[in-house]
Amino acid sequence: MCKNARWSGLGVNSFRMGTLGNSMGLRSVQMNPKDTSAKENSILRLLDIRELDAVALLNPFLEVLRTRNTTGPIAGTVLNSLEKFLHYGIIGLQNPRICLAMNSLASAATHCKFEASDAASDELVLLKMLQLLQMITSSDCGSVLSDEAVCGMMETGLSMCFQMRLSEMLRRTAEHVINTIVIVIFERLKILDDEWQLVDSPNDTSEPPEQPHMNTPSHSSSPHSDVTATPVEELEESLIEDISTLDVSALEEDSTKDTETEAIPLRYYGLPATRELLRVLISLLNPHEHKHTDSMRMTALKILNVAFEVGGVSMGRFESLRSLVTDELCKYVFQLAKTDSIPLLSLSLRLISTVFDTLRPHLKLQQELFLFFLIERLSPATGAGSRNVTVDIDEEGKISFHTSRNGIKDVDQGHTVDIRSGSPNMFLGKSTDYPRQSKNYSTSEQLAISVEVREILLECLLQFVRVPTFMIDLWYNYDCNLASGDLFEELIQFLSKNSFPDHPSYSLMNTHILCLDTLIMFTGQLVDRLNNEEPKTIPDLLECKRRKRLLLKGSTLFNESPKVGIQFLIENGIIVPDENNDINASLSHFLRTTQQLDKKMLGEYLGRPENFETLKVYMHQFNFEGKRIDEALRSVLETFRLPGESQQIIRVTDTFAETFFEYGPKEIYNIEAAQILAYSVIMLNTDQHNPQVRRQSRMSVDQYVRNVRGVNNNGDFPREYLSEIYQAIQEDEILMPEEHEGLLGFNYAWKQLQHRSAMSGPYIQCVTSSYDKTVFELAWKPIVAAISYAFSTAQDDDTLQKAITGFRHCATLAAQFELYDVFDSIVTNLAAMTGLLENANGNNSVPDPIVDVAGQKYVVSKLAVRFGRNYKGQLAAVVVFAIVTRHGNTVRKSWSKILQIIKNLFLNSLLPSSMLQVEDFLSGTTSIPLKPKSPKPQKESNRRDGSLLSTLSSYLLSPYSSDESYYRDPTEDEVESTMCAVDCVTACKLEELFSDISNLDTETLKSLLSSIRAVGYDEAAMKKAVITITYDPATVLFLELIITIVVRNSDRITDLW
Repeated sequence: MCKNARWSGLGVNSFRMGTLGNSMGLRSVQMNPKDTSAKENSILRLLDIRELDAVALLNPFLEVLRTRNTTGPIAGTVLNSLEKFLHYGIIGLQNPRICLAMNSLASAATHCKFEASDAASDELVLLKMLQLLQMITSSDCGSVLSDEAVCGMMETGLSMCFQMRLSEMLRRTAEHVINTIVIVIFERLKILDDEWQLVDSPNDTSEPPEQPHMNTPSHSSSPHSDVTATPVEELEESLIEDISTLDVSALEEDSTKDTETEAIPLRYYGLPATRELLRVLISLLNPHEHKHTDSMRMTALKILNVAFEVGGVSMGRFESLRSLVTDELCKYVFQLAKTDSIPLLSLSLRLISTVFDTLRPHLKLQQELFLFFLIERLSPATGAGSRNVTVDIDEEGKISFHTSRNGIKDVDQGHTVDIRSGSPNMFLGKSTDYPRQSKNYSTSEQLAISVEVREILLECLLQFVRVPTFMIDLWYNYDCNLASGDLFEELIQFLSKNSFPDHPSYSLMNTHILCLDTLIMFTGQLVDRLNNEEPKTIPDLLECKRRKRLLLKGSTLFNESPKVGIQFLIENGIIVPDENNDINASLSHFLRTTQQLDKKMLGEYLGRPENFETLKVYMHQFNFEGKRIDEALRSVLETFRLPGESQQIIRVTDTFAETFFEYGPKEIYNIEAAQILAYSVIMLNTDQHNPQVRRQSRMSVDQYVRNVRGVNNNGDFPREYLSEIYQAIQEDEILMPEEHEGLLGFNYAWKQLQHRSAMSGPYIQCVTSSYDKTVFELAWKPIVAAISYAFSTAQDDDTLQKAITGFRHCATLAAQFELYDVFDSIVTNLAAMTGLLENANGNNSVPDPIVDVAGQKYVVSKLAVRFGRNYKGQLAAVVVFAIVTRHGNTVRKSWSKILQIIKNLFLNSLLPSSMLQVEDFLSGTTSIPLKPKSPKPQKESNRRDGSLLSTLSSYLLSPYSSDESYYRDPTEDEVESTMCAVDCVTACKLEELFSDISNLDTETLKSLLSSIRAVGYDEAAMKKAVITITYDPATVLFLELIITIVVRNSDRITDLW
C-alpha cells in the first residue's frame, strides 16, 4: 500500500494537531467524529475481543474494496485479511452489530473493484474473492446474512462460472465455491421453520420487505468494460470490470450507507433466498432459451443435483419450493432427457434420479410420464422388443409373442385402448424434441438412438427399479388407479422383452443382461419379504382393477360408438342410475373424469339435442365461483373439443352461459347477455389466433367492445371487464384438446398434468408384503419366459447362475403363495431343458455296453452319453429335482414330467440302486430287473402267467446275460460322458424325492397317483396283449412306488384309492 499513489503520500491535510503544536501556542482543529485514530484508541482500550464493534473493525477494509482506484494486489491483501478475520475467529456472532457487518462484508466482496494489471494477477484476486465468499457463507457468522446478500454472492459466483474469457481453472473454482454455498443454503432448510426471522427487531410490525431477486446469468465470451484503461491493460480491465461490477441490489455502498442501514431491521436468510436461487438455476435449464448454452445447462444441472442431494427431502415441506420442482424443473429437465449429447443427457438423468429419490411422494404423475417416456424411447419401433408386443409362456414352457395394434395393450376380446393417462407428448418425432443442430433429419433418424444413449437411459430406468418397494409401489399407485396406466405391467413386459438377446442392436456390454438382473432382483425382493407378514386379500384394489378394465373397454367402445359404449358401461354397473332412475349424473361423471375418451367424439356427443340433459348436468360439475367468463369457458373447453356445427356450438355455449350465470357475476345482468358474451369469446379466440386471419385484419379491443354493445340487458358490459377478456384471449389462446402440437401443445398438456397432479393425491410407498402375491401373479409369465430364454441361450456360468437363481426365486414364491399352475410351469420348463423326457434308445433290443470303472459297472447308453455332454441339461436336472424335493406339496400336473425323467433314467440304468430295491417274500430284498433271463414266451402258448411275483422270481438279478451281443466298445469320451451323467444323477439326490411322502397333501398325492397311471402304464399295449402282458420294468417300478405311497399313507387310503 505504501507504494501505491493513493496511500503513499501524506499532504498537509494529512497531519493532525498533537501535543507539540499545543505547547507552541497553535490552535488545534476539532476532530472529526469518525476520526480513525479515535477508533484505533477505542479498539486498543478493549480488553475482550468479543466486545469489538464488527462494523468499526471491518469498515476501513470495506472502503478499500469499494474504491475503484484500488489496485489488484491491494484488493487481494484486503480480501486475505477479511478472510482471516473470519477464519481466526476475530469477529464472531458475539460481536456487536455483527449482522450489519456481515451483510456489508458480503456486499463489498461482491462489488469489489480494482484496477486491472495482468490477467494472471487479476484472476488471483478473483480467486481470493471466491475464497472470501465461501468463508462468509460457511462460517458461523454466515447465519446472519440477509436474503439479498446471499443472492448477491450467488449471482457473482454464477456469473464467473459462465465467463468464457476467464481461465478454466477459475471457472471451475467458481463452480466449486457455488456448490459449497449451495450445500450451506440447502442444509439450512432442515432447521428452517418460518419464512421470515427478524433480527434486532422481533416486534417490528412493518410490512415484510420485497422478495430478493437474482438476475439470470448470461453466457459471455467477449465482456465489455465501462472503464477506460490504458492500451496495455485494456483486455485485463475489460475482464475484471465485467465481473466486479455486477448489480445485485445496489451498485455501490459507502460508509454513510452503513450508518443508515443500522436502523433497518435485518432478517436472516432463509426460504426467499433459497427459492430465488432455485428459480434462477431452473431457468438456466430451459431448452428453448437459446441464449443459454449447453455448458451453462450442465453447470446448472450439477449445482441443482448437489442442492437436491442435500436438501431435497426438506424441500417437500415448503410449497413455494415444491411448486418450482413439480412444474418448471420437471418440465425442462424431461425435455433435456431427449438430447443426444452424452454429457448433457448423463447430468440430466442424474438430476432426475436425485429429484425422484428425494421428492417422489410429490411427483406422482411426473414419474408416470417419465417412466413411460423411458420405456417408449428404449423400445424399438418394430420387432420383439417393441411396445406393441407382449411375451407369454404356456403350460409346456413354450415362449410366445403376441402383437397388439398401434403399440396399445389388449384389454378383452380384441378391444384395445391406450391405458396411459393423458400426458404431454414427450416422445420422439415431435417438434417438442430437444433442439438439434440440424433440422434436416428424417423420422427414422429421430427414432434411432445410439448405443451409448441406450445404455445411459436404461441404467437410469433400472436405478428406479432398484428401490426395494418400487415395483409394488408402481402397481399400487398406477395400475390400481383408474386415471393412470398399467405402468407395472408395462415395465415388467419391457424388462422381459429386453432380456432376450438381440445382437444387432445391443452393444458388447450386453444390456439385456441388465434387464435380466433387474427381473431377478425384483423376484429376490419378493422372496426377502416372504416372512414379513401374511398375504392379505385386497378386494378393494382388485375391484378397482376390474372397474379399470371395464372403463378402458367402455372408453374404447365409446370412441367407436357412444351409444354402444354407454350401454356396455350401464350393463356392467359402471354407469348407474340414481334414486330417480336417472343416469345423467353418473354418465356426466364418467365423461368428465375419463381421460381416455376421444375429445372430439365427446364434444359431438354433448352437442347433440337428444343429449341436452346430460350436457346440463355435465356443466354443473364445474365450479365457476370467482372466475371471469373467459376463464370459466377456458376450463370447460379443456375437457372436450367443440363440435363443428354452429347449432351444436350455440347449444354448448348457451348451456355453459346459463350455468355460469347461476354464480351471479356482477358484470352480467341476465342469461341472454351471458350467452352472447360466451359466444363472443369463442369468436374472439378464433379471430386472434386463426393463422388464416392476417394480423392487421384482427379485431382490436375497441372493435370487440363495440361488437357487444347494448346486449347486457339493453346496456353495456363494463369496458374494463371486456378489456381484461380481450387481453387474456390475445395473450393466451384457448386451446382445444388435441388441437395443437409443438411447444404450444406441450405447454397446454403440461398445464393439464399440473391440474391433475393437484387432484391425484400423493404417491404412496408400500412398505408391506400384502400385495406381493397379486403382483407376482401378474408378472410371473414374462419373468419365467425371460429366465428360461436366458438359461437356454447362456454362454457363460454367470448368466446360468443368474437364471438358476431366478428359477429358485420363482419356485419359492409360487410355493409360498400356493400358485400351483406357476410352479408346474417352472418344473415343466426345467424338465424340458434336461433333455431327459425322451428315451434315446427307443425300442432297440440290443443291450448297451457295460464298462468297469474303479470296480463299478456302468451302462454306456445313448441317453447317458447325450445327457453327460449336455452341461445345461445337467444343471437343469439338479435345479428341478431340488425345487421339487423342497416344495413337493406344490407340484400338480408337472408330476408327469418328473416321473417321465425317472422312468428314462431307470431304463438306462442311471437310477440310484437304493430306488430299485424291492421286498420279495420268495427272494428277499432284490432289485427290479430290466430284462428277463430266458426268451420271451411264445405267442401261441394258451396259458397266461398267473402271478406277478412268480414272474419276477423267474428273472435274473442282472438285466444282461453273457451270451448276448452288444454294441461296439464305447470310446473314452463316451465313458467320460456317462460318468458325468452318473455324477449328475447322484447330485440330484433322487432318493430324497419321496422320502417325506407321508407329509404331502392329499391333493398332491392324488396328482402324483394320476401321473403314475399316465406314465407308468402303457394302456394301449395292455389292451393288445391276448396271451400275456409284455414285461415292462417301468411298470414294476411305479407299482412299487404306489405300494410305498399306500403303506405310508394308510390313514388316507380311502381318499387315495
